[in-house]
Amino acid sequence: MQQHDEKWIRYFAANGFPDARALAAGMEGAVYTLNDELVAKVWGSRTGTELERLKLFYDELSRAGLTFDTPRIERVLHEDGRFVTIEHRLHGTPLPDLAPRRPETWPVAVRCMLDVLEQVASVADAPALRGLAVLDEAEPFWAGRGSWPDALAELTARRLKLFGDQLRVAVPGFDDMARRLLELVAALPDVRLGLMHGDLVPGNVLVDDALRPTAVVDFGFLSTIGDPVFDAAVTASIFDMYGPQAREVETSIDAAIAERFDHPAHRMTLYRAAYGAITSNAYDPRGQDGHFRWCADIFLRPDVRALLGGPPGAAPKA
Repeated sequence: MQQHDEKWIRYFAANGFPDARALAAGMEGAVYTLNDELVAKVWGSRTGTELERLKLFYDELSRAGLTFDTPRIERVLHEDGRFVTIEHRLHGTPLPDLAPRRPETWPVAVRCMLDVLEQVASVADAPALRGLAVLDEAEPFWAGRGSWPDALAELTARRLKLFGDQLRVAVPGFDDMARRLLELVAALPDVRLGLMHGDLVPGNVLVDDALRPTAVVDFGFLSTIGDPVFDAAVTASIFDMYGPQAREVETSIDAAIAERFDHPAHRMTLYRAAYGAITSNAYDPRGQDGHFRWCADIFLRPDVRALLGGPPGAAPKA
């Protein structure tokens, strides 16, 4: 988690933004408001090459005709060993702030998320949208890959090579499940490809007072061209990722997705397993955080174990 530092307030003030103030901080960087139109993000570990790719990605996205705003990078700077992006400020309120889980707001919030999924998936393929690396990888997700199944299978295999030992301890029968996962991903059919956000939690959707999306933020974690079913499956699962009713929430959103998009249930399940394998150690290489436990638990779910051939009813090792 990145932290704010007063030296950046002084830096921005000295460079023409006397009203700069801290706005937010996350895993990748700290964000500062510069004025009504601009913000700055001080990145933790992104390279200049990565940020130039991200700028091209955002430039392409801005031409897609979406009804909501998306980030745009105006400049990439390098100061005191850190990269800083000057970006257009996006306006709106995070969806959870205006739509707590109540009977009167829940259907509207779900519809808002599905509206965003539909528009993101409609964005046409373009080289700049294939140019991002995912997670902490150095090379773009699509580099040297000719198809979505190939690209996803190779990513899954790479992550399992790095972190599979930890999942093996946490999940009984994991080796057989991992082999089956790779087989099923490699055998995916040709599908219509579109843009995937990859981390579409409610907090990444800004809305107006009528809960209509005004902006979508935080592209980059798993953002690439791919199967929109992947984005839908992940969105439903992470909507209330750590809440006490997480599975009930997922089931409710799955029903709305099935009614609106008719995505195949077995492919939704497969992509959830792939997401678990790919991102298990995204935030902690040692697998000591809640995200790892959440990803390991995916492989203990009855639907995933039925698809991948894991032993039914198995409990995690102590």
